[in-house]
Amino acid sequence: MKLPTNMHRVDQIVRVFVSIACIYLGFIATGVIGQPIMNLLVGIFGIINLFSAVTAFCPVYFVSGISTATARKSTRSDTQQSS
Repeated sequence: MKLPTNMHRVDQIVRVFVSIACIYLGFIATGVIGQPIMNLLVGIFGIINLFSAVTAFCPVYFVSGISTATARKSTRSDTQQSS
């Protein structure tokens, strides 16, 4: 099953950094947040966000009808074939 792409490359890069920070705070530096439940939630959020960044598919964007992905530029061969 191929997921539709609805994320721009910049969006993916930002999500990777946010995901790494969340995973670090949630699972490695647990003393920063201090509460075990919050650590777990932040870590899980980081994992889900990392999955979204790697696949370039955001389920929240999909449900909302949002897409930060740029539209594919038409090339000269595309316009000639449609004529």
